[in-house]
Amino acid sequence: MLATAGEVPTGPGWALELKWDGMRALAYVEGPKPDAVTLVSRNQRAVTGSYPELAAALAETVGTRQVTLDAEVVALSVPAPGAPARPSFDRLQLRMGVVKPSATLRAEVPVTFVAFDVLALDGETVIHRPWEERRRLLEGLGLDAHPRLTTSPWLEGVDPAAALALAEAHGMEGVLAKRRDAPYRSGRTHTWIKTPIWRTVEAVIGGWAPGRGRNHDSLGAVLLGLPEADGRLRYIGHVGTGFTHAARDRMREQLVADAIDDSPFSTAVLEERAARWCAPKIVGEVRFRSWTDDGHLRHPSWRGLRPDRDADELRAPARS
Repeated sequence: MLATAGEVPTGPGWALELKWDGMRALAYVEGPKPDAVTLVSRNQRAVTGSYPELAAALAETVGTRQVTLDAEVVALSVPAPGAPARPSFDRLQLRMGVVKPSATLRAEVPVTFVAFDVLALDGETVIHRPWEERRRLLEGLGLDAHPRLTTSPWLEGVDPAAALALAEAHGMEGVLAKRRDAPYRSGRTHTWIKTPIWRTVEAVIGGWAPGRGRNHDSLGAVLLGLPEADGRLRYIGHVGTGFTHAARDRMREQLVADAIDDSPFSTAVLEERAARWCAPKIVGEVRFRSWTDDGHLRHPSWRGLRPDRDADELRAPARS
């Protein structure tokens, strides 16, 4: 069952949950031993071997019952002192595709099984039952008794604006709204609505890369950074979407006029071979989903120039 993107719906017929930044997985639990548990990814690949600690946890906790669960496999960030851990898809990728993770890797990148729906219980399918009834069944399984298992919180009594604020404060991907009376259906549905969190940042253009394909004679992407104390830029990523054709041409002309020989960035730039450097004085605004663990923008899109802002005014924002 896949959600449709949209604004968070309102009304008593909807229930709200947090949207986790992880890997979607179904768990088939057939007995109290780990080899009686099968984890399957969204593209129908068996991934049990990649997460043996989750198979063991599910067998131990609900192995006496035959159960099928829909969930996200999540890894948490390594936070700075005093900061909370947040879901980190970057860290999860260290485990994804590793068929037999070593004990060292499992210790360095622990994962959690975050269940949000139950499809079958005690040999009986329950997908035809309304979400609210399935939710009660899920909560009755006692998954939270195991440190590697949890049930995704139901934000009961929380309005959409507060739910989005809560999701952003905890570094979540967004909010997921579900019709309380809806059965579980395969495929994409309008009874689940996902609303991702979008953030904005003002950054300085320190270079650009030529376009490809239909943009081969124009700008392909701008290279962005945030000022450091020494005046150089900490590289935060490149942005190649959100421009009109006319805006690409105008931007290229402006950046060519501001060309310099050396990189203004203090950190490595992945696109360095194709990069053209420019004086770090033009400020633009970018929309993005989240920060990666190494301080880069995830899923950025250009919003426009900020001629009202000077480069030396900017400071690195707190990542979330």
